[in-house]
Amino acid sequence: MQKWGRGYILVAPACVLIGLMMFYPVIQTLQFSVSKVQLPTFRTVFVGLDNFIRILDDPGTWPLLQRTLIWVIGTVVLRFALGFLAAVIFNARVRGTVWMRVLVILPWTIPSVVGANLWRWIVQTDTGLLNQTLRSWGLGDLALNWLGDPDIAIFTVIVAYSWAGFPFVMLLILARMQGIPNELYDAARVDGASSWQMFRYITLPLLRGVIIIALILETVSGINSFDTLVIMTGGGPAESTRVWGLEIYKVGFGEFNLGGASALSVLLFIGVLSLFVVYGLASRSVQGGRRGADA
Repeated sequence: MQKWGRGYILVAPACVLIGLMMFYPVIQTLQFSVSKVQLPTFRTVFVGLDNFIRILDDPGTWPLLQRTLIWVIGTVVLRFALGFLAAVIFNARVRGTVWMRVLVILPWTIPSVVGANLWRWIVQTDTGLLNQTLRSWGLGDLALNWLGDPDIAIFTVIVAYSWAGFPFVMLLILARMQGIPNELYDAARVDGASSWQMFRYITLPLLRGVIIIALILETVSGINSFDTLVIMTGGGPAESTRVWGLEIYKVGFGEFNLGGASALSVLLFIGVLSLFVVYGLASRSVQGGRRGADA
């Protein structure tokens, strides 16, 4: 008991520091969300739910929510699809795939600021690499104003953001794929299973856990994304790429309305928490159904 007591004493300062770093900003955000924050003194005046009511009454809130959903769903789907496909390809025992893996991982190693500026140069309307290539191939009709057209700007940034992040999904899934025992596939081949049947009934079920983890991490990443949007479009044109996280920054540090920004943050937290609660309940029901079927 004395040994454990000494251990608790030794780790207590670190635990207190981590607790303060985690909980103090949350408490401060909750306080600001129901207050009017006066700068530069940070003096707060309690206003109740006024900040939240203003957000919900603002006609721009619902388009903002729609853009955020398009952004999050688009980035999660594209990053996961590219990562899953790359993992399946590189899991094949083919000569030379080791070097190809290194090349595919490179976008993930490039700093996000560099990657965003690189893509902004690639999709530039007049001198960008993409449009110049299309024109040289006689496909000038496909050369678009990728970042200046409100209808396609957000999809252009989704592609750029997915290019930078899909190697992470690939590494997660590939690591799990290579951990599946070969004996399972050998037994399936003896039973006459095709490649598709082995993939469907062996690979996919064993990947279920890592797929769920990858989707959760990518959802959180999409919600928290900021730098790529700021560098490539800054929320434009015509606010077509201004998503929830960017709105928090604009309100807080552009309009210096810390109360409104905090209220937006609280609403975002509630939305994300609700999403994961629904996911947890659905996952539990699926597992319960499987146990009942097995019984």
